Amino acid sequence: MAATPRTRPEIRLEPMTAADLPELAAGNLEAFPTFYAPLEPESRRPPHDVRVRRFAHRLSSVLSSPHVFATKAVLASSGALVAIALWHRPGAPVRNTKRRGLLGGAPEGESAADREAWEHVDLEAHERVWREWDETRERIMGDVPHWYLVPIWVKPAYQGLGIGKALMQQVIDLCDAQSPPTPIFLEADKRGMDMYRKLGFVEVGSSEYVEMVRYNKEGTRPVQH
Repeated sequence: MAATPRTRPEIRLEPMTAADLPELAAGNLEAFPTFYAPLEPESRRPPHDVRVRRFAHRLSSVLSSPHVFATKAVLASSGALVAIALWHRPGAPVRNTKRRGLLGGAPEGESAADREAWEHVDLEAHERVWREWDETRERIMGDVPHWYLVPIWVKPAYQGLGIGKALMQQVIDLCDAQSPPTPIFLEADKRGMDMYRKLGFVEVGSSEYVEMVRYNKEGTRPVQH
């Protein structure tokens, strides 16, 4: 017997708030376990609830950054969060807001809670991975203003229902309202590449998380003069 096709529940797209930080942190760790594992070595890793609490604290500076545009998809029936998308706005510095300090050290003015939030993190590995991603993006995009996706995820029970596409479309519509359209840059988990291609993204790199850019809805690169 064929499975009954699932239909997408009614959702709303809303700005993320500080109250969403624990769910944002837990969702990031669940969606990208192999990415975060070497940055938070198992030998130093605290219990999961402590790990989530510390990550939520670190993400508070991301969510409050004027360079970040953060949206959640919630069920219209209950308000439950089912997906998120975080973006760097055009004109933001090419420096990931998850980085702790420019050279990997503790910024001046950190509180005890700030320092505790980084206690189990391998700071050298953490800084290295974000620095390498920043340098690659700067090499590809240069000084062209662009949106940067950092990251998007949908809870497993709600995947395959078009919710991720709805979150992407929110920013794509903003980009396409400009003439020429504003580019969008992202590093794609290979599981999401087909969706990105259908939305007009083209591959511009070959890293483990493949660099992709959407220049326009046709999926073509602008002509260089």
